[in-house]
Amino acid sequence: MSRLIFALFCFWQLPVAAEKYIVASQHFNYYPHYNFLSETDKGFIWAVLQEFSKFSGHQFTYQTLPVLRLQRELEKGSIDFVYPDNPLFNHDQTFAKGKYYSDTIARTLGGTMVKSSSLGENINTIKRLAIPLGFTPQLEWATLVEKKKIKLIPVATPLAELQLLAIGRVDAVEVDYFVSQYQLQNNPEFKQFKFDPSLPKSEVEFKLSTINKTWLIDEINHFIHSHPELIQQLKLQYGISEPELILQQLNQVKPQE
Repeated sequence: MSRLIFALFCFWQLPVAAEKYIVASQHFNYYPHYNFLSETDKGFIWAVLQEFSKFSGHQFTYQTLPVLRLQRELEKGSIDFVYPDNPLFNHDQTFAKGKYYSDTIARTLGGTMVKSSSLGENINTIKRLAIPLGFTPQLEWATLVEKKKIKLIPVATPLAELQLLAIGRVDAVEVDYFVSQYQLQNNPEFKQFKFDPSLPKSEVEFKLSTINKTWLIDEINHFIHSHPELIQQLKLQYGISEPELILQQLNQVKPQE
């Protein structure tokens, strides 16, 4: 083997050097899943990537963007990863072509929150539903919107949704269960709100997406699968549990409670 060929062979065998990458999310507080606006604790995905950084040497910076810009910036290459993402989230305004997804990093419960006085009421009593701008409503809600039986009210943030519910501007809000619980804990004026398991709900899988950094997604997948106890510990730390367990707990609570 010539020296040149040998040198090239050795070069190809070297691990990819540690680099810095940009992870972007929506421009609002979605804690405990993520809050890239925070200067300290940026949420569960940040904690996972912090641990991955210790393992791999790669570093991440975090950026927030309006929901409708995230996918455009991913296509342009100004950001490297979007979180959370999922093929099911894609529609004309929030889709970038050629995306590569990680395995599921967190499973969460998306559903509907109402005032406790409305818990367990028929879905037909809901006439106005708030949802974060750029999010896709649950299928049942989308069908009712199409039939003009309810009005969808897009708002800038999950907090704004709950504020509209508090003043009676909407009858219900579409929320993430864990985000809603965090907001209830930190805003006493929302204490009478309840997540209603009888209204539209679904399990949601949060993934990282990329276009050009597919090899790093593979590294992250390997890290997550090879460190299950660490990932579970972080979920416990951030109060994230499995959707099935949450639904069991919710279904044991009677409406008058």
